[in-house]
Amino acid sequence: MTFKFTIAFLLVASVAFISTKPTLKIVGGEEATAHEFPYQISLQWNFNDGEQEPMHFCGGSLLNANFVLTAAHCKTSYSDDGFIEVVAADHDVAVAEGPEQRRLVERFTVHEGYGGSVSPDDIAVIRVDKPFELNDKVKPVKLPEQFEEFEGDVTLSGWGSVSTSYLPEYPDKLRKAVLPLVDYSSCHALWGFDSVLVQSNVCAGPLDGSKSACSADSGGPLVKQSGNEVILVGVVSWGAVPCGAPYRPTVFAGVSWYVDWIEKQLHV
Repeated sequence: MTFKFTIAFLLVASVAFISTKPTLKIVGGEEATAHEFPYQISLQWNFNDGEQEPMHFCGGSLLNANFVLTAAHCKTSYSDDGFIEVVAADHDVAVAEGPEQRRLVERFTVHEGYGGSVSPDDIAVIRVDKPFELNDKVKPVKLPEQFEEFEGDVTLSGWGSVSTSYLPEYPDKLRKAVLPLVDYSSCHALWGFDSVLVQSNVCAGPLDGSKSACSADSGGPLVKQSGNEVILVGVVSWGAVPCGAPYRPTVFAGVSWYVDWIEKQLHV
């Protein structure tokens, strides 16, 4: 059984934790330093009613001044009268701190292979309505080489729930966690051979479940530090319910599988 949550993240009931209802920061992480991840994007729903503040619901990664990479399932809406804002240089999503740059969506291109809900090809490119101004708080992340493989530790960042229960606990300030990558064959065995896991997915997280992505981390970046470069390894896609279930690594869209497709979108 699968669920899509009000605050976007796709979660699958695990063998150890069967659920009939959804659970809504990064589980087991810590607060990031302000603007530590200058490529981090917050997708926020503006209700356009003059009463509700914009609501963070998904993450993203800045590719250049005009384009952002996120998850396909983040193309969603929360009210009949509202719109998505693409926000750079945010740290505390509950307050306006000053350096934030807010843009509208000009084009939201979902990968043609994405089938909805929990499925492969959960990746999308957003073109904003006007370029971001690049500075020390707003910088693009580097794409990997096509089919480049990674191992070792990687870093996840986002504003997703920290809760390991069915009650959400959302942070206002950006959080981070260092996760070990899990190779495909091991991840496939852990999730079960009847899962929707495919080779274009990347898995990460300790087997005890102490660190994982959760709801509202969707679309956000998983990166690898390589010398002086930060390389985008994955896009948060889906995981276990409740978040932080043991033997259920978080599943990401593996960016290296989509480099040619992404580059094509940047030139449309």
